[in-house]
Amino acid sequence: MARTWAGNLPTPDFAWLDPLVRHFQLGEPELLEALGGGLVHQTWKLKTTQGSFVAQRLHPQFDPAVTEDGQAIGSWLRQQGFPVPQFRRARDGSLHLSWGGGLWRVMDCLPGSSYSTPPAWSYLEQAGAAVGRLHSLLAGWHYSFRFQIPHFHDTAYFWQQLCQRSPDPEIRAEWQFFVETVPRLLLPPGLPTQVIHADLKFNNFLFDERGKFAGLVDLDTFMDHNLYVELGDALRSWGRRGEAVEAEAILAGLRGYAQTGNLRALQPELLLQGIQLMTLELGMRFLLDWFEDCYWNWDPQRYASRRDHNLARCRRQIRLYQHLTQLAPQLLESIYALASGEGNWLS
Repeated sequence: MARTWAGNLPTPDFAWLDPLVRHFQLGEPELLEALGGGLVHQTWKLKTTQGSFVAQRLHPQFDPAVTEDGQAIGSWLRQQGFPVPQFRRARDGSLHLSWGGGLWRVMDCLPGSSYSTPPAWSYLEQAGAAVGRLHSLLAGWHYSFRFQIPHFHDTAYFWQQLCQRSPDPEIRAEWQFFVETVPRLLLPPGLPTQVIHADLKFNNFLFDERGKFAGLVDLDTFMDHNLYVELGDALRSWGRRGEAVEAEAILAGLRGYAQTGNLRALQPELLLQGIQLMTLELGMRFLLDWFEDCYWNWDPQRYASRRDHNLARCRRQIRLYQHLTQLAPQLLESIYALASGEGNWLS
């Protein structure tokens, strides 16, 4: 059967495809499409005679135990009626294929569509409500992780690592901004923790043709942390519109979250602080990879190097933080109103 490559990138080396479909017994390949929304793993949507699947080559910094964790957490969530993907096991029971110096895995392709930006505010309300439901499910559930991304959402660690670097003139202004700004945004110690998803960017949500929540993908980042980090990271992602922050996008997500009753338990000041902190944490991670030049995927069609792309990303995060700071007083007032059930919008 004819095989088709879909995407705007040069045709890749397909040497891994036949070993993959044999190992996981997927049938005959028909269509392969690169999914470019991820910044870490290499990901493809694969259609075969047996159905649709998602194939991934794990980033070298990820231990294969991350898939075991995802399988266990995903199985539990599906039992609760919360839609997440299921990893495929090979005939020998394994979850990975070792090929070409890397580890490959396959998961079922959930129905629904993902979007880089929401088509309407109602999509963010749906996402917010899904997160609230997820948090309610996970609040009383405990899991012993086999693998955790080292120092994931450990903002103080990234700040300390950055302080130890000797900045080149090209990035001195950005380096100094983070060194001076981040310490006053760090969240207080001792906040309650629970299992969280930890990477709730909008394109990890799936929606049906009516715009209703249909599923949540990316099972690699689950961890124990506080909800201010979880929601701060989600809302800084949902609120970004290019180089600016769309306050109404943040509030639409919080409206959905409030529908589950979970917003009342959170402190609005810390929630806003979490959004600001996560905005700069991501910027620091981009700048650290400017030094290390090894982690984030980058776009060779737009940038001359990974370093150039990381620096552009870092500067964008600083501009987003600055805009968020301008909006902070009105945002805080609106969050208070939402938490009390008295209003939704910026005054």
